[in-house]
Amino acid sequence: MTTMASGANDNTPPELTSCRLCEAPVARDAARCPSCGVKTPWVPDEPSANPRLIRVAMWGGGIVVLIMLLFVSGVLMFGPAAEDRERGHRPSAAATPPRDTR
Repeated sequence: MTTMASGANDNTPPELTSCRLCEAPVARDAARCPSCGVKTPWVPDEPSANPRLIRVAMWGGGIVVLIMLLFVSGVLMFGPAAEDRERGHRPSAAATPPRDTR
């Protein structure tokens, strides 16, 4: 049992809400539903985290993923392996020295 502070009003009953599972009335400070025994019988009305913080985190994560995708695609397109593949595509006339036809 919890004890109230000496200055608190002991005559007011705790605020009741319905259980999320069995819809029986449950006190907001209850850890279990007295009817069905489910843990956390009610869901708070307020979000647990600041919605602005969640939105900023989602945008920041999206931007980081986009930057990483651009970096990886740049490495794959213009990296050392791409340069090695281009060396073999030179025309054969440019690769051989000019012949002396005299």
